[in-house]
Amino acid sequence: MSSVIADVVEIEAVEPHPNADRLCLARIKGWQAVIRRNEDGSPQFAPGEKVVFIPPDSTLPREMAERLGVATYLAERTNVEGGRDLVVRRVRLRGEPSFGLVVRPDDPGWPVGTDVRGHYGIGKYRPPVRFSAGDAEPSHPLFQKYTDIENMRHFPDVFAPGEEVVVSEKIHGTNARIGQVEGTLLAGSHGLQRRRPEPAAMGANTYWFPATLEPVQNLLDELRQQGHAVVILYGEIYGSRVQSLHYGRRDGLGFAAFDLLLGDRYADYDDFAACCARHGVETVPLLARGPFSLDWIAGLSRGKTTLADQHIREGVVVRPVRERTDPRVGRTILKYLSDDYLLNDKLAATDATDL
Repeated sequence: MSSVIADVVEIEAVEPHPNADRLCLARIKGWQAVIRRNEDGSPQFAPGEKVVFIPPDSTLPREMAERLGVATYLAERTNVEGGRDLVVRRVRLRGEPSFGLVVRPDDPGWPVGTDVRGHYGIGKYRPPVRFSAGDAEPSHPLFQKYTDIENMRHFPDVFAPGEEVVVSEKIHGTNARIGQVEGTLLAGSHGLQRRRPEPAAMGANTYWFPATLEPVQNLLDELRQQGHAVVILYGEIYGSRVQSLHYGRRDGLGFAAFDLLLGDRYADYDDFAACCARHGVETVPLLARGPFSLDWIAGLSRGKTTLADQHIREGVVVRPVRERTDPRVGRTILKYLSDDYLLNDKLAATDATDL
């Protein structure tokens, strides 16, 4: 699950709303927010103006929401602890997506980049968790969880313009890992290691299912025999048993790999792809490879899935051709979820909520 980011930013651009004379479209980082026009027809906020941007899925205390005059724009939802939160919504206003709230800073002297979460009491909405932890077991310290991927809309400049990147389709399923760790076969979800079932039951166990696939077995065995003490293959398990978007898997499960850890280092994309291709391991669809631009990524996030069935595309995952890190996000890999997905509350509410 990505972080909550709430800081002082500058409005990058303001454009007319195509379907409403009294509204405008403001661009903030990688987000679009609908704002009002003033009585004289000027935009409520101008390009270059410093504002506080509170992104979707943030929470606000009721007193603060009422003081800012935004309480009517928030949704009341049950949180992971069973309480109720006021949550910043994602909506369409006269046909245009609007994400987050734009407010004037309480202190006009705050510089751009000031973290205002503490000042406004802004938190991250955590929906109720869908537990399936009956087969959980203590995690091996080397059986590493997958990278927490940040939202590119918060960090649109992590990739340099023109930098070569790989863009893969983000599949709406459940995150899984299967690995050979110091000679032991292990499996798990993103957050939990799962106890190994009896052989006859392995294919019916969601998180041990990849271990029954011969291509996956061969890949893990080859890399172990090459001397790697830790080999972890990460992927998405999908199908009607997992999520409402089934990608043609109305019965049974599918597995698509998206990353490979060898020791303590993730493989470069080309090495990962070549290894999976050599053994016939299905990978998440590669949508494009080329010079980075935010508009290009936004365009790739839209449309239908490239897998079976005509589902919407959840979004994309973007990574450099060669592994690197960034001081703001750590490992450089970001997601960009499509507008259609973000505006579908039923789908987006299930994102990263199962253990």
